[in-house]
Amino acid sequence: MKRSILIKLSILSSILLFNSGCVFGLFKNSPKAKESRKIMPTSNIETPPSFKNIAAECSDDINVVSACNKGKIKPTELKPKIITKIGEIHKLKSFQGEPITIIERKNGYIFPQFKNKIIILEMFGKNCSHCIKEIPIMNSLRQKYGKKLEIIAIQVEGKMSPFQAKAFIRRHHIKYPVISGETATNLQYNVQNTYGWTGILPFIMVIKDGVTEFSYKGSVTSQELNNDIKSII
Repeated sequence: MKRSILIKLSILSSILLFNSGCVFGLFKNSPKAKESRKIMPTSNIETPPSFKNIAAECSDDINVVSACNKGKIKPTELKPKIITKIGEIHKLKSFQGEPITIIERKNGYIFPQFKNKIIILEMFGKNCSHCIKEIPIMNSLRQKYGKKLEIIAIQVEGKMSPFQAKAFIRRHHIKYPVISGETATNLQYNVQNTYGWTGILPFIMVIKDGVTEFSYKGSVTSQELNNDIKSII
């Protein structure tokens, strides 16, 4: 009789233990437990759409709408101008908080804050795959040439909030000033009218002493940029 009662109590205890879920703790190292941990979400916060993936398609064809073709600035997008005898003055500010003045010339641009430096002025897009690939090249050039060179990048492909821009800068370890394209529409308009820029990204200019020495439409190699910079130092 006592044995029968003990058996019943044992069965009842097993059922209660199983229903409580505690029994799974005994098998936490089993393959099924590991697999279930892998598929558990780590966060409920979604990555902003702009940062999920670099655009898979990036056409250099001016007739194809893509992340590497922002199109041209229209006259209706221009802001009130500040004109001097030399040319229009663009008073801008980087996402990092640095004020940057760019003064137009017939054959280039003057950068009062960066005297005696070679300037790489780049139009790029946050989802342009060619542009993203060139960020390490730009960082490398800035480090290599030190005080002899500065890079100024203008993000022209769609709007970025300050929060998004700072996250983008941190994510890609950008070491140079980045300016919102929305604040530099007049400058973009001048670049397309003076240098034939069609909106294809990236678009890069190498400027020394206020004169544009080189310009590149689309992607450019590190070696090509290095060779051209060395030729004017």
